[in-house]
Amino acid sequence: MALVFNDNDPWLIEYESCEKLYREIEGLLNVRELEQKSSEKYVLYSSQVRLRLKQFTDEVQQLSHKLRGLATSKAVTLDEEERRQRMLELLQSRNILLNQRFQNRNNSHTLERQELMRPSTSKAKKTEMPTTGWLESDDDDYDDKQPLLSEKVLKQQQQYLLKEQDDGLNELASIVSRQKNIAITISSEVDLQNELVEDLLVKMDKTAAGIESETKEVVQILKKDSTRGLWVIIILLLIANVVVAFS
Repeated sequence: MALVFNDNDPWLIEYESCEKLYREIEGLLNVRELEQKSSEKYVLYSSQVRLRLKQFTDEVQQLSHKLRGLATSKAVTLDEEERRQRMLELLQSRNILLNQRFQNRNNSHTLERQELMRPSTSKAKKTEMPTTGWLESDDDDYDDKQPLLSEKVLKQQQQYLLKEQDDGLNELASIVSRQKNIAITISSEVDLQNELVEDLLVKMDKTAAGIESETKEVVQILKKDSTRGLWVIIILLLIANVVVAFS
């Protein structure tokens, strides 16, 4: 039955994204099988497949979790839930097959080759097939070289993983360095603000002391002015009395 995707349904959109990722991984595996196991391209494709397989596994798990949430909240009908469960099981089986194919790329070919190259134990067969000795020699050469190739591939994979780790550590160091610079800037700004506040408090104390001193002087001046006024009045009265007395 054909699946009809609703553009407004997040679960179905994520399912379609998983299917695209599956096809992408399958294509990478097909391309990788065309390369020699000891080549750099083979190692590169293996790393890309490994990363996408992890992403595919995570997305399938998220789909399963979200489907349980939809079923619990009754957001979909029972028939739709069963249909999506079958779709999810298809993705899970594809995930298993992809991992098996990624891990056992050459197992079947190696077994077939070993079966073909296995030397015969009967003399009659050795007589009938004079090329058996050449095959045995070739198999010995292959067995001698195989550990070297595996070691080379392992070193390349390790170098690739170490490079990824180094890049991650460099990025982390850069983030930590930026955070440290921000913290230093904030600390400097706080120290500057504290100094400004302290200067402001000192100036406010000086201003308060000055205002208090000026207030005292004004009070004293007012007292002196009132006394002078009284003396002026007394003198004027005396002059007036003298004028009256002589008139």
